[in-house]
Amino acid sequence: MKKYILFTFLILLGCSQIPSMNVLPTPREHNENCMDMRRFKVFQVFEDSYALADACTASYDEDFCIGAVVLLTPQRNVEYYDDMYVSVPSNKCAVQDGVFKYETKNKTYKTVPVVAFEYEFEASSEDEKIERFRNDMEDGRFECKLSVINNKKQNTKSNIDKCDCMIDFITNEILNIKDKDFSEAEKDTITKELYKKMEKKCGKIPDFMKK
Repeated sequence: MKKYILFTFLILLGCSQIPSMNVLPTPREHNENCMDMRRFKVFQVFEDSYALADACTASYDEDFCIGAVVLLTPQRNVEYYDDMYVSVPSNKCAVQDGVFKYETKNKTYKTVPVVAFEYEFEASSEDEKIERFRNDMEDGRFECKLSVINNKKQNTKSNIDKCDCMIDFITNEILNIKDKDFSEAEKDTITKELYKKMEKKCGKIPDFMKK
């Protein structure tokens, strides 16, 4: 199954989500990647906290779930279980994040969309952007620790602690430069410098955490 990139300064700086906090869209821009899926019913849970689920047809009955089969990505503070109903988190929507192929009980293969949850609308204030950034970093902390737990060879307290160190470092550094504008060349240089500083503070980053 897909493992998310747990951290990358290049994305954080390049997408301008944090450095351009003082620039807000008017009116609020809708996430064009949102899909028309608001509720799901789990029918199989995997060891790495992903789950296969049927999409529910809210227009008919919110518990009528014979729609498209999807793979739900792990969520912080949510533990999937069989027959569980999962609603899209508040202020977010379901988006496709790749595809997943699996074998059915009938020994046939199906390819289904991987569903993640993103914000449905752009933030309405600078404070909301900062709050979202902090929430995203906590999601990154969860994903990092999950990747450690699911890696039998690398599941150590040292790597768990490294997740905390990296996320805390990234959060502080990005918030310190959030109001500055950089050229593309400067962003690349800053990314490399911050990465070196992070490894100096937290230790060498294992390859499996970068994928």
